[in-house]
Amino acid sequence: MDDPKKKIFKDFDWKSFEQFFGGKLPPLPSGEMDNLNWVEDYVQQVMKQSFPQSGGRGVMSSKYATEVFETHNGVIVKVFIPDKAEAKNIRVLVGTGQVKLEGLPDNKTQSIKLGTAVHSSKCKAVYRNGILQLHLRKLSGDGRQHEADIRFFD
Repeated sequence: MDDPKKKIFKDFDWKSFEQFFGGKLPPLPSGEMDNLNWVEDYVQQVMKQSFPQSGGRGVMSSKYATEVFETHNGVIVKVFIPDKAEAKNIRVLVGTGQVKLEGLPDNKTQSIKLGTAVHSSKCKAVYRNGILQLHLRKLSGDGRQHEADIRFFD
């Protein structure tokens, strides 16, 4: 009788998995699939290939997790900054196609690309419950960056 654990890699949908990680995956090691010690090394290879900017220090390094979504008239950017003291050091610069965060730990910056052009001088930024939320208006901008003031609610 066939062991279902042995068939897991034969029946797996590798094409969808590759599309999720944005490209061709490293080749699977040949040989014995019963011994799964190779899985950790393989996952590390995939992560390095998919997230090359991390430099092997961890996927997030010192950048914050973000969400970007669009409404009919605007773009909303959520930046997850759990530490309020860190959030108070952040400067938000809004361009027509991106948002730039300055003042991250270790004097780093983070750029967040937007899917559509926004009016760079019309941004409402609010920090509440560990989330910096930016409301940007969809319009063609002037190409310059403007600093957005952040309101803090206790």
